[in-house]
Amino acid sequence: MKKILQNIFMTVGLGTIIFIPMLILDNGLNDTLKSVLIWIGASVLYGLSFSLWKIKMKRKIPLHIAICFIITISVRCLYSYFKNGIVNFSSLFLVTVPIFIGVYIVLYFFMKLIGDLDK
Repeated sequence: MKKILQNIFMTVGLGTIIFIPMLILDNGLNDTLKSVLIWIGASVLYGLSFSLWKIKMKRKIPLHIAICFIITISVRCLYSYFKNGIVNFSSLFLVTVPIFIGVYIVLYFFMKLIGDLDK
């Protein structure tokens, strides 16, 4: 089951890399596709931050959470600024923080289940 889930997520990731440019060529670079590209870029940064798990140190989890949170808040602020011309920090934090916590917890346990965490 572990290998099946790994294969599914790898093919979804590779499919995204192929499918998004095809959508851009077919439909143009609309607002939705811009958002998707921005979050794909953030996902690359999240993936790079995953290398912290290989470092032998006691505070790697808080450091990883902080880096991922900084990436998330930065992307949300930049996206809000470019879309609206202003960043409403209070509503941005009220929406982003609970979602970030929930997604981080789910992904943490998912990666422990099928990934290489703590190895």
